[in-house]
Amino acid sequence: MRLPWQPRPRLATIACALAAGCSLGGGGDGSTPIGNVNATPEVLACRARVDEPFRFAEIVVRDARNLGGKRVSDRTGSERRARLHPDGNRVVFARERSAGAASSRDLFLSSLDGSFVEQRLTSNQTIDDEPCWSPDGTRILFSGDREGVRALRTMRVDGSEEQVLLTPPAGFGDGEPDWNGNSQRIVWSRADLDGHHRLWLANADGSGSLPLTDGGAGSGPDTGDFAPAFAPAGDRIVFVRRSSTGATLCFCDPATGAVELRLTTAGALDTPRFAPPMDRVLFGLAEPAAGRSALRLAMLPIAGDRPTLLWPDERWQLTGLDLMPAFRALPGELAAPRTLDIEKATVELAAGGFVWGVRRDLAAADGAEMRVGTTSFDVREIAGINCIFDLPVQDPEDVVELRIRAVARVDRIGGDSVLRMSIHNPVDGRFDTAVELTPTGTGAETMTFSSASLRHLTREKQLRVTVIADLPHGDDANLDVDLVEVVMVSTPQPPQ
Repeated sequence: MRLPWQPRPRLATIACALAAGCSLGGGGDGSTPIGNVNATPEVLACRARVDEPFRFAEIVVRDARNLGGKRVSDRTGSERRARLHPDGNRVVFARERSAGAASSRDLFLSSLDGSFVEQRLTSNQTIDDEPCWSPDGTRILFSGDREGVRALRTMRVDGSEEQVLLTPPAGFGDGEPDWNGNSQRIVWSRADLDGHHRLWLANADGSGSLPLTDGGAGSGPDTGDFAPAFAPAGDRIVFVRRSSTGATLCFCDPATGAVELRLTTAGALDTPRFAPPMDRVLFGLAEPAAGRSALRLAMLPIAGDRPTLLWPDERWQLTGLDLMPAFRALPGELAAPRTLDIEKATVELAAGGFVWGVRRDLAAADGAEMRVGTTSFDVREIAGINCIFDLPVQDPEDVVELRIRAVARVDRIGGDSVLRMSIHNPVDGRFDTAVELTPTGTGAETMTFSSASLRHLTREKQLRVTVIADLPHGDDANLDVDLVEVVMVSTPQPPQ
């Protein structure tokens, strides 16, 4: 059975792969990818395909703009919680070797440059998970279950000399540790008898342990404070506070325990990390109510309130994250946000048949709509348009953020009906679905997302946005598109 939050990768591919038809004018259609496979590595991330997480999982290395093509060699199983050694090459991670069985998680060691064969560090029938390195790189700290007790344990890099660092009270469980070199302290999440989590702090040798946060107002299993990570200087901790209604990204002062609430969502947050320049936080973000269901890599400026997706593609779920010392700072100066002119874009059919409308109908959510009738394809009824925007920048890498919004509706719903917004990925030669909504009626639906991914721009400085209606087989239907809007944020540009 397909879960409600899972994307429809096959149907998305079918809909977006249909040949473009008549063009309604505008700029050209450039398709040369930026494709910087030698981009400076800044992000080490585990990810798994939402539809088949056990068959398709990997550890990828990219820069902070989603460029690069490097992967850590992998084997059968789902990798998670990868962390980079201080030497910048070795990687420790957990792998779930049997699909859906947390007890099959063991720890493994690999490398970015392939200089040694992957090494298995633990081998048992209980959970070993969430590893991190000691600051000097000589030991690995992790959460391990032994005889029903989940505690923080350490071992040498080769898996030898395993020992308990901290044992929780009876019925409690410890996990998600992070070890900071500047403060020589460890922070972790501890679950109480009811499954409510609080953050704890201790010295590097396990002494002086004390509670740091109260877990918030929620109670019960899977609520409270999770996934803590130190700032490089050790003077701040970022973590996720979960409740029955959603999740909040939080900062905490380890000296006082004071908590600052930074970003709240009705969806999910996970695995936050401070960027080394301390100008933003990266994390996994899922917002199902907005049609952005999979946990995707996102970022939030330290002083900002608007999250931006670095990985817009809904096919992949983030399962681990670490950042590299070479991580670059955000641009110091930005131009004012600029709304691109849809009347200068190329608008063409992605699927279906044009009924009525002109490009200016897509300039505002004013009820003036472009209509496309559906066509039958693989027992589905599909209709859609492509909008190709020329980006007014000297170089595509000058683009810092794209805020994309579409307003559309269908005149028939029921069954497995979907409205979808995708952007072309010229590096991988596919369309990536960023938003997927189930229409609640035949009225207008708004789809939005923000992206900082250069993987979805071309060397010709173009962005292709696709709006698709994907309906069950039946009577002919219509897709009415009222707005396709792109707001660009870039570095300052010289006068034209």
